[in-house]
Order: sequence, then C-alpha cells, then structure tokens
Amino acid sequence: MIDLIDHGIYDTKDYDYFLNLSVCYHAIHDDASAYKHLQKAYALRDSANNRKYAEHLSDFSVKYQTKEKELEIVTLKREQLERETYMLRHRIIVGSVISLLVILLLGLLYARQRQRARIVLLASAASEKEHQFVELQKETELRLTRKYIDGLESERGRMATELHDDVCNSLLALEMNIRTISAEESPELGEQLDLLSNTRERVRTLSHELMPPAFQYATLDEMLADYVLHLSLPENMHAEYHSTEGVDWNSVPKLIGFECYRIVQEAVSNAVKYAGSACVRVNLALENNNLSILVTDDGKGFDMSKKTKGIGLRTIWQRAETIGAKVELTSAPGEGTRLKVNVLI
Repeated sequence: MIDLIDHGIYDTKDYDYFLNLSVCYHAIHDDASAYKHLQKAYALRDSANNRKYAEHLSDFSVKYQTKEKELEIVTLKREQLERETYMLRHRIIVGSVISLLVILLLGLLYARQRQRARIVLLASAASEKEHQFVELQKETELRLTRKYIDGLESERGRMATELHDDVCNSLLALEMNIRTISAEESPELGEQLDLLSNTRERVRTLSHELMPPAFQYATLDEMLADYVLHLSLPENMHAEYHSTEGVDWNSVPKLIGFECYRIVQEAVSNAVKYAGSACVRVNLALENNNLSILVTDDGKGFDMSKKTKGIGLRTIWQRAETIGAKVELTSAPGEGTRLKVNVLI
C-alpha cells in the first residue's frame, strides 16, 4: 500500500492509512516521514470533506432550484388565480350591472306598456264619450230639425189656407166689384184688372206651393212638373223639367215622394234666390227601384270649403236622412251648383 501510495495511487478514503503511517513513523522516531504522511492524511481528509461539501452543495443547489421552480410555479398559479378571481369578480359586477339594467329596462317597458294601455283605455273612453255626444248632438239636431220641419209644414199649411181661402177670394171679389162698378171700360182699367188677376193667380200658385202636396191624387212626377211649370221666375230666367218616360210613378211611396218634393222645392228656391242663373233644371229618374233627383243651375256657385250649411241645406239633409237617401252637393265659384239625391224605394 505504501508503494502504491508512493506511486500516487490512492483514494480519499485512505485517510486512516496515512494517519496510521504517520503514527508508525512517529513511533520509530522518523518525524519527517510522520509529518509528511500526516499532511497527506489531512489533505485526503480535506479532499474528502470538499467532495462531501461539493456533493452537499450540489444537492442543496438542486433542491434550491427545485424549490425556486416550485415557488415560481406557485407564484404563476397564484397570479393566474388572482387574474381568474379578478375576471370572475369583473364578470359578476358586469353581470350584476347588466341584470340591474335589464330589470330596470323591463320595469320601464312594463310601466310604459301600462301607460299605453291606460292611454288606449282613456282614448277609447273618450272616443266612446265623443261618439255618444255626437249621437246625442245628431239626435238632438235631427229632433230639432224635425220639429222645425213639422212647424214649417204647419205654418206653410196655415199660410196656404189663408192665401187660398182669404187673400185669393178677396182679390177675386175685388176684381168682380171693380168690373161691376165700372160702367165703362178703358185701356188703363183693363190693364189694372189684368194685373189684379195675375196677382191673384200668383198668390194662388204660391198657396199651392206652400200647401202639402196631395199625393193621393197625383204622382211625384206630376207634382214636380206642375211645380216647375208654375214657378214665379225673374226675368231672363227659365226652368226645365225632365223625367223618365214609361215609368209607373205610383210605385213611389207617399212619404218618399213628399220629402223629395220638398227637397226639390228647397233646392229650386235657393237657385232662384241666390244663384243668379239663367236656367234651372230638374231631372227625375227611376231605374231598378233607384229614385234619383238632379237639380242643377248655371249660376255663380259658391266655395264649398267656406260655405256653411244654412237652414235650407240642413233641411235638405235632414229630409234625405228621414227617407234613407244619399245627397251629393257639388259647386264651385262660377260653375253653378249641382244637387243629386238617390234613394231606394
């Protein structure tokens, strides 16, 4: 072993051998060799310790790196968890805000829907009230107009009776007295008597116009023809009457005929008074149970957007409504007036 050691072949574990050799050399009083081998023993021990320390250090380094990696992993996991927690918290907050907004929006929609329903209900109630008011107003207007028409007919009958039985007879008596008293006739007296006779005839015609027509003795066609024929018209104005030929006018009910006669009277009277026309035309037609009356004039007309319904026009509309007739009125400034009435019989 000494030879191997001397040749440099030794192991760090040979510390004990060198230490024993040092002791042996010291026993034989070879202190130089003992010191030498003791140094080698210490060198081997230091080398063994260094190797051991290096191994421990390496182990510690590996453990440190492992722990460092584990710490890094834990740190990364913690950061990831923190990010996930932040995202979750953010999502919860955003979800809560969105939910709150959705609930608020639903509440607003519900409130708006209820408000709309309330408005619709109020509008429906207001419309119903307005409809009831219009119906009541229409019924009142119809009742008042009917009352006016009845009063007008009554007054017309009274005036017609007075004119026919009193004024006409008085004029006739006056004419006869004048003719009896006057011994001799002169041209001036003849003219005055003719004027008196014409006045009596006009009063008689007016009394017939005011008196309700006797449809039990004449048809609507005959009554209108007679009315238009005996109209008292201004100078430079004439009236025309036309009707459908070959028609049984007795099929027209008395009530419809009476109201139609009065409508024509009112329309022709308005044309004579206000139109300033040269010609007034009345056309009576009956086809397939459809009775139509057309009254036209070539007068000055009027603006329908500005013209309000007077009592005459309202009377025409109310009379037409009484018999279920439809009225069409058209007019324009300078283009005359056209009134058409249609009724099923």
